[in-house]
Amino acid sequence: MHSHYSEDATGTARDIIKVAKKKGLKGISITDHNSTMGSIEAMKLKTEGLLIIPGQEISTADGHILAFGITEKIDRDLPVVETVEHIIDAGGVPVVPHLFRAMSGIKKKNLERIANKIPAMEVFNGFSLPKTNIKTSRVAKEFNLGGTGGSDGHAPSHVGYGYTTFQISDLSVDAILDEIEKKRTWGYGTTIPLEIRKKRMLKSIRQFFERGFKRI
Repeated sequence: MHSHYSEDATGTARDIIKVAKKKGLKGISITDHNSTMGSIEAMKLKTEGLLIIPGQEISTADGHILAFGITEKIDRDLPVVETVEHIIDAGGVPVVPHLFRAMSGIKKKNLERIANKIPAMEVFNGFSLPKTNIKTSRVAKEFNLGGTGGSDGHAPSHVGYGYTTFQISDLSVDAILDEIEKKRTWGYGTTIPLEIRKKRMLKSIRQFFERGFKRI
């Protein structure tokens, strides 16, 4: 999930938590673009049994990388290999999101460079086409990686379209991260409705031009 701390998203941590509870999730991770502020805000709130896993979605020079378990911001625009090393040094867990996305996926050639340093890929993304998620799942299995599922939501109503399954009863941040590191998780979900995806795509294109042809 992204919160209002991402320039392309809306909704506070409180808004996101409210929807997550309503949908019956056991935990969430707010991974804002190049910021940990959404996670930090969420961790300060009373979540009543909803686990908050801190994180960030980092814009590397080669595409996006998710970092779970960190609260200190990691710099953007570094090479993907260097970014992954910084995540690990910070005690976080690096995960590759939306591998094949045109503007922000690291693509398979860069995955090959970090496959021995990461435990998992995002095998379900709420904004990706079903055939793309299937293709990504096959790549994860090819590289013997675990999987995660994310809504990639940019508004609170998008919460819960993607989710990650864990076969454990200890719902603590350390236990969850350990399961991801041991490649024992997988991602599932339901594709976000077409009309929402269309609006999101148009907004992304508009903001790309507004940023002066710079990727987020």
